[in-house]
Amino acid sequence: MTKEQMEQIVSENMKKIYLYCVRRLGNAADAEDVASDIMLELLRSYSEVRDDAAVHSYMWSVAGNLCRSFWRKAARRTTTEIPEDYAGAFMITPEEQLIHEEELLTLRRELSLLSEKYRKVMIAHYIQQKTCEEIAGETGLTVTNVKQYLFEGRKKVRKGMDMQREYGVYSYAPEKFTMNFWGDGGEGYWSLFDRKLPGSIMLSVYDAPKTLEELSMEVGVSMPYLEEEVERLLKYEVLVKQGNKYRSGIVIYDNAFLNEVKTAARKALTENIDAIRAMVKRGIAILKESDFTCYKDDENVRGWFVLMLILWEAAQNSESKMQLPLTFPLLANGSRGYVMGERGEHEVEVSGFYGMYSLNHGFLRAMNFNRLSNRVVNPFERGMRDVLLACEERRSEMAEWETLSDMIENKIVHIEDGKICPNYCEISEKYYIELMEKLAAEIDSMADLSAKLREHAAQTLAASTPKDIAHAAEIGSIVSMWSILENIVPVVMESGLLTKGTEEQNVTTFYIRR
Repeated sequence: MTKEQMEQIVSENMKKIYLYCVRRLGNAADAEDVASDIMLELLRSYSEVRDDAAVHSYMWSVAGNLCRSFWRKAARRTTTEIPEDYAGAFMITPEEQLIHEEELLTLRRELSLLSEKYRKVMIAHYIQQKTCEEIAGETGLTVTNVKQYLFEGRKKVRKGMDMQREYGVYSYAPEKFTMNFWGDGGEGYWSLFDRKLPGSIMLSVYDAPKTLEELSMEVGVSMPYLEEEVERLLKYEVLVKQGNKYRSGIVIYDNAFLNEVKTAARKALTENIDAIRAMVKRGIAILKESDFTCYKDDENVRGWFVLMLILWEAAQNSESKMQLPLTFPLLANGSRGYVMGERGEHEVEVSGFYGMYSLNHGFLRAMNFNRLSNRVVNPFERGMRDVLLACEERRSEMAEWETLSDMIENKIVHIEDGKICPNYCEISEKYYIELMEKLAAEIDSMADLSAKLREHAAQTLAASTPKDIAHAAEIGSIVSMWSILENIVPVVMESGLLTKGTEEQNVTTFYIRR
């Protein structure tokens, strides 16, 4: 049977169904509700009627079943078997008390799942005992609208109480969600995800668009608390509403994508290790003609410096070699850039890149690779900047003694002739630029490799991202920008080209004097 045929039969029999319910239930209000449920069930299950001649038999079978179901529930709520030896006038059995408590919990659950307009009217009328006129005056609705909300709200609650609902996995085992931003101003976005709930909302709707009711069950949070979070995410357009459902407005990538980027980068670096070896050898020879210095200097330290210079500059230059342009779209906060999310926990090879962090007389570049050193240099860390400035100027005294002590212990700096000196490499800006110019061919070659890796990552992420989410390819190229740098250390060390160095050496930090 078709849906249109069933609609015609229901339309022709509406009055008969209602009168049947009145006779069975003896109450006009209850009959109206059950008749509505019968008609809804018929419209929903039209495809189950294989023989058109049996449709009327099926219709009255559904009507009888729903009337009996309603009668049984009503009877269970209002009657109880009285023991023969009971002498009192009223008694609630333990079984009935349990049923009552379960139904009360279910009722509260269903009220919490109603949208705000229904929830407020239902609570005002049934819990706060307000009249329809009072509710209309407080909400600005007409009395007719209030009655309509009450009627529809009752149906929603009754339907929900008859359902077996289950909370989703995000209600008890939320995944880690980390927001990432690439652009000229992330104000407002970072604070969106300083709690777990917004991240769970984003991951839930990324799996599949959901209504507020479905989302509430998935994350295990009632509607009054969920609505406020959803509004904030909508305001910044990281969440998008389509009809009555919500979907993600941003790209969210996972371990599968990050592992694909890592695998591709290591394969490309391994295949080019002989060319990389030649680049490092040539760079070391050129470096001997500069003012490069380093505490405990040796060929290995110089090799790391040359390699990191080539790969850093190559990563910077790779964007100009890609066929995919970065558009930096306009965001809800008025800035331009990309908002994205990372799903789950994943291993990283680095604990931070600081490209050109300005001090008084030069720039610090720190690339903290976990395999090379646990002596992490973070110029933004409280106290460390003062030590670095003192080191830059070779001062003998400073206020941050505790930080200085830690940095000496971690072999980041040392004391020489009573002055604070670096354990890391130093070179003047003049010679750094000269070195870049002499290694231009090597940098260009690695920039070509980086561009290919980034375009591959762009295609990979675009293929796994829902089509209605924009800029997936661009974000793929952004996330993979540092792929050659992030993956060079294990490839180089496994090849034997360079080593971890001695305990006193710092092969991950470089200072460029003006």
